[in-house]
Amino acid sequence: MTKWLKDNGLPCYGTANDSPEETKARLDAWMHGSKEILRQWITEKRYRELISCAHGGWYQDDVIFEPLAEHFVANHLFDELRFLCERGIRFSAEDMLATIKSEKEEHGTLDIETIRSIDVPSYVSGRSYSHLGEIAKYRKRALDQIIRYAGYLEQIHAPAEYLEQVKFLQSIGCELFQGFYFAKPMPSDSFEEILRGHSKTINIPSNDPEEDK
Repeated sequence: MTKWLKDNGLPCYGTANDSPEETKARLDAWMHGSKEILRQWITEKRYRELISCAHGGWYQDDVIFEPLAEHFVANHLFDELRFLCERGIRFSAEDMLATIKSEKEEHGTLDIETIRSIDVPSYVSGRSYSHLGEIAKYRKRALDQIIRYAGYLEQIHAPAEYLEQVKFLQSIGCELFQGFYFAKPMPSDSFEEILRGHSKTINIPSNDPEEDK
């Protein structure tokens, strides 16, 4: 980002002595640069780098995560969308659980029913502090993210990849469906590695079609 800003003659560094106008100009330049780099990298199909940025915690969801998810949905890129959303869901859940664990260690016990009953918008807009309110705030943020991320997956025609999906399709009378249950097509040596137990995960596709064969 810094290189892009420098190359385009835009402000990239600030100090505590900057005026409000200078700070706003720098932030606007940063936002403009983020959108331009996002557009360029999507054109170049640099999905791995973009997904890494989306999960890095440096940007709000509306800067990279959401435009990238919408691109994956529009172009039916299920593997990339799944990787983007599933990791996002895991990170949101881990953040929520870490917050709950920290508060529980500090206060001993937690009343989950009280947490669920807290009106989060009212708590956030108020001036009082409550450790249960803080947990409710993080819980709501994580759940909202998870629901939003899952919503992207619901928008795309996904292959039947999970056992739960297969069982559900069978339960509603579907006997034929398309998808890769264990993995996408792969070279025989890669398949042998999985059989030996040396490899249990399938990476998202690279930008090289030959590599993905």
